[in-house]
Amino acid sequence: MPLLSIIGCELFKNEIAQVLINDGAIDSLVIVNGNNPDFEKELEGTNARVESVSADSIPPSLKRSNGFNVIIALQSASLNSDSCKLNKEIYEKIRFYGKISDGILLLYGQEDDELENLMSAFRRAGFSLKSVGNCADISPGMNGPLSDNGSPAGRDDDKETLRIYQKVYADMRAELGLADQLA
Repeated sequence: MPLLSIIGCELFKNEIAQVLINDGAIDSLVIVNGNNPDFEKELEGTNARVESVSADSIPPSLKRSNGFNVIIALQSASLNSDSCKLNKEIYEKIRFYGKISDGILLLYGQEDDELENLMSAFRRAGFSLKSVGNCADISPGMNGPLSDNGSPAGRDDDKETLRIYQKVYADMRAELGLADQLA
């Protein structure tokens, strides 16, 4: 079964959790460098085994497993202020997770030109790569103040962002041959 890696912005951890909670076919959720107990607790609402590990201790057995496993790597919202650093981080994460994953889902909006450059660098890489597209479509309230839990203040889970994430997640599952199993 496939191994999917999700690279996303921590501002959208609630939406990412909602997408994953609705997928009963996931056997294992591995949060990389997670230091967000609320996010981990929310993911425990799935039927999947949830664990938090460092990037260098991702279990090698995940790719060989008979189940559908998902790695989640959330990036700091502070990267939004420096697009050059953000692109470098995303590139490095795609390169790292591409070595072990069948597919990478980039749940981090980028400007169209920057996104196209990132995507084209991995076009023939041997793994599926999908993105949500332009950040203008998914980032209402991102420039506003943050609450104590790291979400934009006064913003509940954004329904449009969730809808976009659900669609691109379903598309990736279909590409990985898992379309019929979405709960």
